Amino acid sequence: MWFRVLGPLGVSVDWEPVSLGRNRQLTVLAVLLLEVNKTVSVGRLIEAVWSGCAPKTASEQIQTCVWRLRRAFVAAGAGSGLIETTASGYSLRLAADKIDTGVFETWVREARAIADAGDHREAIAVYRKALRLFRGPVLAEVDSPVVRAVAAKWDERMLSVLEDCVELELASGMDAHLVDELTALVEQHPLRERLRWQLMLALHRDDRRADALAVYRAGRAVMVDELGVEPGRKLQELHDRILNGEPPQRAVVATAAVRVPAQLLADAPDFVERPEHTDEIRRVLTADDTAGVRIVALLGRCGAGKSTLATHVAHQLRDRFPDGQLYAELGEAGIGDIACGFLRALGVSDARIPADPDERTAMYRSLLATRRVLVVLDDVVDAHQVRPLLPGGPGSAVLMTSRTTVTELAGVYPVEVGALTESEAVEMFTGIVGAHRALVEPEAMREILRLAGHLPLPVRAAAARLVARPHLSLRHLASRLRDPRRRLDEFSHGTLDIRASLKSATTGMPDAAKHMWYSLSTLPREGFDVYEASAGSARTVHESERLLDLLVDRRVVDIAGVDERGNVRYRLHELIALYAAELSRTQLSQPVRERRAA
Repeated sequence: MWFRVLGPLGVSVDWEPVSLGRNRQLTVLAVLLLEVNKTVSVGRLIEAVWSGCAPKTASEQIQTCVWRLRRAFVAAGAGSGLIETTASGYSLRLAADKIDTGVFETWVREARAIADAGDHREAIAVYRKALRLFRGPVLAEVDSPVVRAVAAKWDERMLSVLEDCVELELASGMDAHLVDELTALVEQHPLRERLRWQLMLALHRDDRRADALAVYRAGRAVMVDELGVEPGRKLQELHDRILNGEPPQRAVVATAAVRVPAQLLADAPDFVERPEHTDEIRRVLTADDTAGVRIVALLGRCGAGKSTLATHVAHQLRDRFPDGQLYAELGEAGIGDIACGFLRALGVSDARIPADPDERTAMYRSLLATRRVLVVLDDVVDAHQVRPLLPGGPGSAVLMTSRTTVTELAGVYPVEVGALTESEAVEMFTGIVGAHRALVEPEAMREILRLAGHLPLPVRAAAARLVARPHLSLRHLASRLRDPRRRLDEFSHGTLDIRASLKSATTGMPDAAKHMWYSLSTLPREGFDVYEASAGSARTVHESERLLDLLVDRRVVDIAGVDERGNVRYRLHELIALYAAELSRTQLSQPVRERRAA
């Protein structure tokens, strides 16, 4: 529902006007709209309708007017709660974007913030957009003195904002363009000295000195005749400068500096190249952009090094995206907050950032529509979360990481990131621990890497633990890791926490899927089929198959292949199975654990 006050009174739904009844109801509605979201007393409404000549039944008639307005709103599909009854009167409750006065003030604040940031051109555009909301004298058809007094304040408000806009336009060199508009405004408002000063300046800059002096003389005559005063000091000073032949100061166009964000995390100095992935990612992200935004999704289980890989490739491609690089870790973060951070990085002041999350993402996409920006989105939960953050133009590209399938996104190119090869794992481990330690105990090193599943996170954690403990031999660490009860502890060091990584993989997962996952940790490590999973979890085969699909999508269960009977075989990675079994001891009740153990 849309309410219009800045001109003839109007209410519409989907551009269809709403019938509002007779003059008395229009007056009541006009007062409520002019005092929107404030309580208007019954006495003030009576005064607005009858101007001191109210009948004895005035209160009842006001009540009837409000009832009819509510009925009209309900008939238009807006509900009956717009007009609230308060202890002393009535209040019309509207969001700022549902009434033209609210939108006007929002845009004026935005224009001022943009001007303060130095971008006069954009501020002028927003000012002019706000001023176009005025469609004529405010509520001219409502002749109530109460309404007319408030409407006059809005007419004054419009002129004040218009003068602010003209001030910026003069500062931006739009002098000749303004002369006709200012001439008409000065004729309509001969006593507004600021408008007259602006017209004189525009004429002077347009080399129309005589006309500028004539405008001053006409203004002085009006002020002396009607007010008995001379023009103000500012007007007199401009008159004297023009009279003395001083050349006009030409405007200097002000535009805001374009901010180029560089938000990428630092690249890992000991990164182990994975050419089977990096070459493919670079090829897709730098392809011809005529088909639209290029999107690459790095998919894989926890600890596979997706984030490090994404950061490394993003740094390699910085020159291909000269308008900047944006980075955000999504996880459970709100999309509105992410968009807010992106807008700030792109140079949008806090005053200009919309409060509504959808408006924020829309502004963000608009800003990227004509730019070449690389957007890196880490730890994406699902496609719904990332869709509003896709750029609005084909020049940009998106590189995201996710533990779940996001292939339903149109145009996404999936890259499955698995474990390191043995040689890559050795290179990473040796680069951190040092060849002088790693190569002395090669068998122990290979055992550590095997127990880590060649996954970058546990490999790095084990190496970092050894660096922190120079006295600890690789053989001793390998011995610790052989104990399944200690393995997760040994593969965690400081922020390199394998448990924290695994925990995030199950965030938001339905309880039924979690319970299924716990039960799978008791099945043979070499693999199982849906029938074994069903028996172990006490669920139907159909339900077990559905839950297994979800767990595979979350990368906490792997598909091992198909057996001779055509059944899909599943398995859990060793570390994932250990974590699931650990959780089952605290998350499942004793009877359930005993039943599954049997």
